[in-house]
Amino acid sequence: MLEPNPESGPQKRLGNPVSTLGVGASSTSMACSLTGITLGEFHLLRRLGKGGMAEVWLAEQTSLQRHVAIKILLPEFVADATYLQRFRHEATAAGGLNHPNIVQVYMVGEQDGIHFIAQEYIQGRNLKEFITKKGPLEVSLALHILKQVASALQIATTSGIVHRDIKPENVLLTKTGVAKVADFGLAQLTLHGEKVALTEVGITLGTPLYMSPEQVNGKNLDGRSDIYSMGVMAWHMLAGRPPFTGETALEIAVKHLNELPVPLMHIRPDVHQSVADLIERMMSKRKEDRPADAQSVVLELKSLSRLIGMKETMPSKKGLRPPLETTGSVPTFLDRTFRQQMRWMICSCALFMASTAGLGWALRTPDPFLKQVGTDVRTPRMKTTEEQLAHALASDGDEAAWILLRDRVDSTPHQKGLAEINLAMICLRDPRRRLDAEKQLNDFQNSSDVWLKANGKAGLAVLAGLNGDFATLREMGEQARNSVRQSDRDKHLDPQLDRALSDAIRRSQGR
Repeated sequence: MLEPNPESGPQKRLGNPVSTLGVGASSTSMACSLTGITLGEFHLLRRLGKGGMAEVWLAEQTSLQRHVAIKILLPEFVADATYLQRFRHEATAAGGLNHPNIVQVYMVGEQDGIHFIAQEYIQGRNLKEFITKKGPLEVSLALHILKQVASALQIATTSGIVHRDIKPENVLLTKTGVAKVADFGLAQLTLHGEKVALTEVGITLGTPLYMSPEQVNGKNLDGRSDIYSMGVMAWHMLAGRPPFTGETALEIAVKHLNELPVPLMHIRPDVHQSVADLIERMMSKRKEDRPADAQSVVLELKSLSRLIGMKETMPSKKGLRPPLETTGSVPTFLDRTFRQQMRWMICSCALFMASTAGLGWALRTPDPFLKQVGTDVRTPRMKTTEEQLAHALASDGDEAAWILLRDRVDSTPHQKGLAEINLAMICLRDPRRRLDAEKQLNDFQNSSDVWLKANGKAGLAVLAGLNGDFATLREMGEQARNSVRQSDRDKHLDPQLDRALSDAIRRSQGR
């Protein structure tokens, strides 16, 4: 029996959803019918979305007083034994996987004809939404996300599971920058070397935009099919769009069989050749030419992350000593005694400065614009700069998050530049802080970094538009876009700033 919240009034019953709603019932009808009911110990709060087979609801698990996501099979599929089997299989496959980069499934259940799965609720957005909003991702951030997805697939492969539907929509990003793979509903399970078939031979499941050639042909799949899909997703992250598009699903599928993608470095010259090579191997038409398994991909991605980090921190001027790697180790030329002396000196200086500054701090006139900057205990310092960047990007408008990234000693110049741009944008959005934004953007003009300088000019163009100087807006905006093409690192403006510039120019037209 389905029970509403005890505080919501008289108890209401819900009959079999197939007979009540009818096959093909509208999702609005279903949403109204399920609002306020309880499935077992899960009280439905509101609908989060709808997929091809199921609706997803936010619910409260009353026993543990936590939010969970409930997947409810759509009424038109309940009478179909094949769909029910696939639905249950999603929970069986994913429920046995316990990994920080996999959405945890808590239970599968059925009540009054409603079939549902209770799983971990992820606060954040999926990777597709993230790319749509941010544009092509920074290389180090893309590698950071890929490492997590590959780690999840490594565990799945060990358990004999092929996901079969790796795509940006099925990668959820938490607010702390953790990537979690979701939706093992199309997974293919092998037990003792024997495949558990969920569909008839020749029926193909998956999403054509990311589907492997062998999956298009309806052939037997192994973990290398997921590696292909992950390679397509990697290409999408760095290019800002999928490698193959078309008018129909069939047209896209045929391209996966017969066409090669545009070389990634033609679109993103700043991508290291080794990164482009790995993605190209992952997208090989023959599965034998791809990395052997997800573990191999994880190891290569870790090596590439170190390589990219070293490349970005190399000095640009001759004669300068390369910066020390910030891996937590101490340079060999510092012996133990000297290190101890340095620690004591640093502590002594810190105590002295704190004591002498205390009175001045107490009597200072607080700056209202800096009231919450860097003081939010909910903004954590992450272990790596990639995690810090992912957290800052996921925490829209969190000034403290960007300051943490900017001030890290191990942040690359590009990461520091991204932090500076986002901090300037935060000031630009606040009418009271436009002078701060103008100062920061003017400071960019003194940078030797062509990319940062171009973004600063774009920000000043937006500021001119806000001040009603539309001629300067259009002139500086064109200069910014022309100059960024001369950058060695990235030929495009920061996506967020580029959109702001486009919006400002569009509003200025006719004035």
